[in-house]
Parts: sequence; C-alpha cells; structure tokens
Amino acid sequence: MIGCVDFIALHAKIGDSIGPLIPYGVLQVSSTKFHLKMTRHRMYAPVGNHTERLRRRFNAAEDMAAMYRLERSMAFAAENQRAQHVQPPDIESRNDTFEQDGENYNLQPGLEDDQEDEDFEALDTWVTLEREESPDAINSMIQASNEYYRQRAKERNFNRLFNDLHPVYLIQKNKTSNWASSSTYIDFSPPCKCQTRRNRVVDLIDLYGQRRKRVDFCDCTLDGVRLMYLGYVAGSPVEPQTAFLLPLLIFHNHLWNHCNIGALPFTQALRLFLEPRSERLHVRNGQHGQDVRKPFTAAVDLYWRLEEASDALFHRVMGLDAQQTLAVVSCPACFGPQPLNTLVYPDTTRDQLVVCLDGNFQHRHHSKASSNYEELRMPNIFVTQDQVSQATDLIREAEMTGVSETQVNRCTESHKAADDKHNESTWKGCDDTGLMGCCCHHDAAIYLAKIYKSGEQRCFQMAILKRLLAAVEPNQPIGILYDIGCTMDKFLTSRNLFEEQQTHIRFGTSIFHAYAHNWTCQLDYNPRFNKGWGLSDGEGLERMWSYFSNLVSPLRYATRNHRFASISHRLAHHNRQGIQGLAHWLRRKFNNALKRRREVRNTLAKLLAKPNPHSALGRNYSQGFFQRQWIAQRGFHADHTNVEELRMKKMASLYQRENIIDLLRNRLLNPRTLLASPSKVQELLNSFDKELDKLQEELEQLSGENLPAENIEEPKLRLLLWSAKSDLFIQAVQLRAERQPLLDSKNLGRRLGTKLKEKVFNAINNRRPAIEKLINVYNSQYTEFKAKFPHRVQFERDNDGHLSYERLSSMPLDDLFWNNRLFYHCDAPWAINPEVRKGINCVLMLSRVQEEFELIAQEVVRTMAWGISFHDLLVRQITYLGERIMILGGRQSKVPEDIVDQLPLGRLGRRDRAKLVRKELLVRLDAHNTLIEEWSPHLMWLWNHCQPAGNGVFLDTWKRMLQDVQAERNNSFTNLNAINEALDDVMVGDVIDNGESADEGLIDNHDSS
Repeated sequence: MIGCVDFIALHAKIGDSIGPLIPYGVLQVSSTKFHLKMTRHRMYAPVGNHTERLRRRFNAAEDMAAMYRLERSMAFAAENQRAQHVQPPDIESRNDTFEQDGENYNLQPGLEDDQEDEDFEALDTWVTLEREESPDAINSMIQASNEYYRQRAKERNFNRLFNDLHPVYLIQKNKTSNWASSSTYIDFSPPCKCQTRRNRVVDLIDLYGQRRKRVDFCDCTLDGVRLMYLGYVAGSPVEPQTAFLLPLLIFHNHLWNHCNIGALPFTQALRLFLEPRSERLHVRNGQHGQDVRKPFTAAVDLYWRLEEASDALFHRVMGLDAQQTLAVVSCPACFGPQPLNTLVYPDTTRDQLVVCLDGNFQHRHHSKASSNYEELRMPNIFVTQDQVSQATDLIREAEMTGVSETQVNRCTESHKAADDKHNESTWKGCDDTGLMGCCCHHDAAIYLAKIYKSGEQRCFQMAILKRLLAAVEPNQPIGILYDIGCTMDKFLTSRNLFEEQQTHIRFGTSIFHAYAHNWTCQLDYNPRFNKGWGLSDGEGLERMWSYFSNLVSPLRYATRNHRFASISHRLAHHNRQGIQGLAHWLRRKFNNALKRRREVRNTLAKLLAKPNPHSALGRNYSQGFFQRQWIAQRGFHADHTNVEELRMKKMASLYQRENIIDLLRNRLLNPRTLLASPSKVQELLNSFDKELDKLQEELEQLSGENLPAENIEEPKLRLLLWSAKSDLFIQAVQLRAERQPLLDSKNLGRRLGTKLKEKVFNAINNRRPAIEKLINVYNSQYTEFKAKFPHRVQFERDNDGHLSYERLSSMPLDDLFWNNRLFYHCDAPWAINPEVRKGINCVLMLSRVQEEFELIAQEVVRTMAWGISFHDLLVRQITYLGERIMILGGRQSKVPEDIVDQLPLGRLGRRDRAKLVRKELLVRLDAHNTLIEEWSPHLMWLWNHCQPAGNGVFLDTWKRMLQDVQAERNNSFTNLNAINEALDDVMVGDVIDNGESADEGLIDNHDSS
C-alpha cells in the first residue's frame, strides 16, 4: 500500500476542489506525478453551491500540502520497489583441488540458462489473453467513490422527477380511467411556450408492439413528465432511452402479484412476443436485440412509488388516524369502529382483538447484493429503526433494575425463538436476517419489522406491540397468539414492561406449537383450554409466509430498497384481496363453527347416554360432571409445579440406569465370563454394587421416602412407561411438523407442487426408523407394566394399549392417547377414564365455538360500521371540496388554506388541487360502493344468524346506506364517464417548477355536483 492514508486525505480535499464526482478512469502513478486516464463515460453532477466553492478556496493550501505528501510517499515506495528487484551477487567460485581443469561446476543446478527457454512462450501464441492485473487499492477506492456519487445522483434525479411526475400521473390517471378508456393513447401534452425544443429517439414499448420513435422535448418539462403525457413511464430519470406504456406496467403488476414473474423472464418473453408483430429494437452499433431488464425494473419501481404516494395522499386528505388507516389498508373487521353497546356481549369476548406474532428467517438478504449508497426507504408497514431502538432501550432499562428470571423456563429450552442467541456470525454474508410480523386472525398483515444481523429478539415484538397499542382504542382487550407466548408473557411481567396495558393484554400459544409446550403451560396458554380465544389458531402468519414464499429467492440478492418495496407491495395486494373477500371469509368461519359444533354435539350426545361409573347413584354422564372434572384437573396441576415434573424425569433417568446395570449383570452369567480371572469378575461385581448403592441413594433423596421393594415396582414401571411416552410425543410433534404443508394444502386449497411433496414425503420417511424404535420401547414397557399390574390399565381398550407407526402417524396431537393417568400419577376420573377426558374436550370445544359466534357477531358489526362511516366520510369530503372549488372560483384571495393546499402537488394552483383531489375521491367512492354491494349479501346473512335482537336499529342504518349507494349509482355523483368527459386540461407549466405561479383559471369550471 503506497500513500493510502495521504491519498484518502487528498481525495477528500480534492473532492472539495474539483467537485464531488471523479469521472470513470484509471489512476496512473509514477514517482513524480499522477494523472487520470479518462474514458468516454460521462457523469452528471452538480458543481456545488456558493458555500462549497468557498470551502474549496479556503482549503486550497491544505490540498497542495496533501498532494506534496502523496508524491513524496509514492516516490519513496517506487524506490523501495526498485531496491527489491536488485539481483543478489553471484556466488563466489571456489578452488577445488579435485576439479579438473576446464570443467565447469554448477553451483545451482536447474537454474542455468537455456536458449530453448523462450520456446515455452510460443505454446500460448495461438490464443489471445489479456494480461491479468491485480486490483489496486487506490483504484478500488476511486471506483467505490464514483459508484457512491453515481447512486446518489441517480437517487436525486429520480426524486426530482418524482416530485413533478406524481401530479401529472394523477391527472392522466383520471383522464384515461386508469389507462383503460379509449383515450389511453392520446397525447395530452399541453402547448409549450418554451423557445428551445429538441427531439430524441426513444424506444417505446407497450402490450401490442415496440417501436423506436422521435419524441419532442423541451427545457421547461422534464423528459419523464413529457413521456407521462404520452402514457409512458421512463426507464431512467435523465434523458431516458426506453419507456413503457402504463397498461403494460399495470398488466405486469397484476401478473407479478398473482404468480411472481421475474423481470428478466418477463422482458425476454415480451421481446419474443413483440418482435414478430412490430420491429426489433437493436442495441447501439449492434444487431442483437436490446435487453430492457434494467430500465423495465426502474419503471416498475417508479410505478409502485406513484401508487404508494397516491394512497398516502388519499389517507392524508381523508384525515385518517392510525386505527382508521389500519381499517383501510389491513382489516375493517378488526379495526373498524364499534358503534353498538358492547355490554350485550360476554366479558370474555367483549371488544376482543386477536392478533398473531411470528418470525421468519427465510427472507434473508445478502449484504453484498447491493451497496448501501442509497438512502434506505422503509414502507409504512414496517416499524422504523428508531422504534426498535426505543424498545431495546426499554428492555435494557428494565434489565438494569436487577429484575431477571429466577429459573430457565422449560419452553425457553424447547424453542429456539424463546432463547435466540443468533448474531451476525450465524448468517454469514447477510445483513437483514429475517422478518418479524404481526397479523390479525383474518390473516391480514398489520406491521412488520426487519431483523438486522440478529435472531428473533424480543425488541422486535416489543416495537410492533408498542405501535399497535398506540394505534387501537385505549383499553381495548388484545389477545396475542405467539409460538412462545408463554415466555413472552413472563418476560414482560417480570420486568414490568407495558405495565399500564398489562390489564387488557394477554398472551397465548398458537395451536400447532401449543402441543410442543408442557401440559402445565398448555393449561394457561393453549387457546383451546382458555376462555376468550374462540377458534383462533394463531397460524395466520404461517399462511402469510407461505403466501409470498416465492419472493425469498429473488429478493435475497436484490437491493434493500427494492426488497422492502416488493414485500410491502405484495402484502398490500394480499390485504386488498382479504378486504374484498372479508364478508365471505366471515361467513365461511361461521359455517365452519357450525359444522364443528354439530360434530361435537353428536359426540357429546353419545357420552351423555352412557352410565357414569364414577357416580354413586348410577346416573349417566352430564355436562356439569365434565366441567367439574376439568376444574379438578386444573386444580391438580396448579399444585404440581414444574419442579415436580423435573423430579419425575430424574427418577425415570435413574430407573433407566438401574435397568442397564441389571442387563449387564445378566450378561455376566454368560459362560464365557467364567474365563476371566476371579479378581476381574469380583471387580466388575463390586462396581455394579457401588453404582446400585449410589442410584438407590439418589432415588431415596428424590422420592423422600424409603419404600419396600414390593411398593417400588409399580411407580418405577409407571415412570419408565411415562418417560417412553414422553419421548414418543416429541417425535409425534416433529412428524406433525413435517406433514403440516400437506395438511395446509388440503385445508386451504393451495397447490403444493410435486417437488415440494417429494421433499415432504422424504422427510417423513427419514423420521420413521427413529419413531419405530421408540414405539418398540414403549410397547415393551407397556407390556411389562400390564403383565404385573393389569388392574391399572383397565381403561386402555384400543389395540390392547399397543401402538403402531400407522396409528401414531394418523393420531392427532390432542388425541386421548397422550393424556392419561400415566402422565399424572392420579386415580381421579379425568386421569384414568378416557371417556371423561373426551367429555371434557367436548365441553371445552363447545365453549370455544360459542365464543367464535360472539367474535364473528362483533366483527360483522365493525365491518358494517366501517363501511358506513367510510362512505359518509368520503361523501362529506367530496361535498366540501365541491363547495371549496366554487369559492376559489370566485377569486376570493382571503380563503384560508386547508390540508389540500399543503399536498405535494407541484405548482398546481389551489383550485386545481381541489378539483384534482375531488376527482380522485370520486374514484375511491365508486370503488368503495362496489365493495359494499359485494359485501351486503353475506353480511345480511350473518346478521340474521349471529346478532342479538337489540341491534336491529343499526341494521336500518346499513339499509339506508345501501339506498344511498344505489342513488349515487343512478346519479351523476360518481359517474366516472361524465367525469372523464369533463376533466379539465392542466398545462405542464403549472406542474413543473418553471418560475411562474399557476393560474387559478387553468381548469375550467365544472358542475360542483
């Protein structure tokens, strides 16, 4: 490295003297001077403002000093390099008395010169190879600096274009009905007053053809804006060479949302389709077809930004708060208003909001996929890095108070997410290592957080929950389903985090992961065993991750801004689809609950017809009996803590060691053992006796009592059988995890694919040998226990208590097989009688189904209330803007400003802004009315099946709103065809900043209605 430090200082100084950009080139260095060898690449960079020029002049002396130090260091390095190439002196000859005269003695054999050495170079003369040069550190620094300024200049140019492009986009979108009318291909460019005009060849690509056409440009209008008037989106911000018609981008947007087609295959297929039907677009000075992937990707990103900005402008005009925004973009059933008296609903489900949390580490991003030169743009669905940092500070502050968990929770040991120690070294080469998400129990995405060089740390859940709690109604009950909801709840409680909200938030575990928790944890956090959860499963995020799993591979190597924009755009489409089908979703959930209740009632009816063997009066089973047994079971487990379970595990381990010693002792009875010496045999027997005494002492300490041998046998065999079943249950959970994609494909109706099915089946088959081994151990233990204590297994009837792989693979995780008295060491009816346990499950399931009806009833009301309130808000805003347009048309200069005047709409005048926004609101109102009409049949059906009789007044409000919607359909209020015919022309001078203020009369007067 020669003069690296001085060069860095010089580069920083020269950057102030000659501008922020150094052109592409190669730095040539000599001992006395250096210069840049220029190439033909050009870069556009500003020369700087007055402050920068003054700073360069002030630093001129220091610049010269830095250049002098650089030349001195380079000259010194060159001298050292020449000194290293000096050949060592020849080895001195010697006088050897045994050497004959005239004989040459080679002191370095193999190093002699030969005339044929040059012939080896001739072997490579048939091929031309470029000389490979090692990368120079200074050149690398120059290239990095050039790339940095190039990216910043590109970003600045795009931002400048975007500020002027968005108003024109909104105007053209309304004029052409989102480029779906006959006026799509009309040139809407207003007459130009500019004196300097030029034309340039631009490649124009649309759905029906591609052509190379000369387009007129002028200095008063940016080239991208000029192309937007023609209906095209430019592929670059400055002097675009390629542009794409908006219907093509809209078509690609729908295609990408539904099947995730990449930019490269799409542009290749488009080129092959269009070339025979139009013309071939050649590259400059070449004959092969042009590759338009890069400009097409830039045009798609720009189109996404325009749509996102339009939605943000709409939300700002409507004056939506955080909860109203969530109702519009996420789920009206969860975040809509609640206009009715909620006292008619039970306390367990009153005003309940159920959300899910989960992390995903498939959506990683390689750090070298893009340089972090661009400013990171985070979509609104992501929590900001400041919010994550604030959550981290809250946790650290709580940790500094000395509060810590007294013991490690068993669930923490069983789940990686609960005690995640992953750091940046775990995912080599990745910067964003995953995503943390939050969705409602209608599978609508609410918030996301990017996980940066870490694992599933609690600061991400904290940041999401804090933003969610700030958005919803104060003191609204919130149920949070999380894979490790138990540990999250204990974490927050022990550190007094969310202390003010702890009274109305509670945690539960998702249904699938609940069975991986111990039974004590399930009693407190399993949604099926606790009140208020309904039939929520907590697996909404798993379905959402599966929905856009096809983005994992392409986004892993995309730029970070493109990655976040793609995720946000796909989830926005996912939520829009969910809102459109929300009423049908609620009706389907209601029908599923009805079906579940019917099945459970049939099962319960069969049990209630049987005599109760535990009744002294000989009565049949009753629901009250099952409920009392459930209360007794919960009370039993409340008295038996995790410490008791750990003690049982240790005892089972000691009994297993004892069996191993007995097995070894029996092996010693082999006649071959007699061949050993007596001392060796005695040594083995002594070691066995010593180990048995040690085990007996540990067992007495754990059991706390010294029982006779005949009384120890039963608890010993019971513990060994319990241990075998516990190990088998772990394998059953893992087997269910492997089969989960198949079950989701069947239940959700989503195509899994042949390759993925083969992977799933291979994973299942790979687990079979280990499972069969554990099954044999369990059957052996069960046979021994039944042979010695047959009266203890009188309720085990199926298959005589034996287990097979086929039975295990088809057995649900909540099967009665897993919950018997061998787990509890209790002779209560709920522990020994499978019919009692089945009756308890039926009673609990009926309670959850009833809660599901109550939750759906409240969600229906919120959905209808949101539809009414949002419709009224749109109508009021449209009416207000119509009145304001009339006032501004009267040339009243003292009209106060409102939110519309503050919108970033370029140089549009106040009246023009109001008319443009009003037309956009009319389009949104028409879309909302269409949504209401699609919802109405399903919502009316649900209202007749799950609403209390006292809510009939609200139904009348809904019916009046439907009448208003129909009247608006018949009236010209939302007649979009009439709007497009009367849409006013807006001159480009009013949108682009050309130094002149916009005229208030540029848009003709229009009927305020």
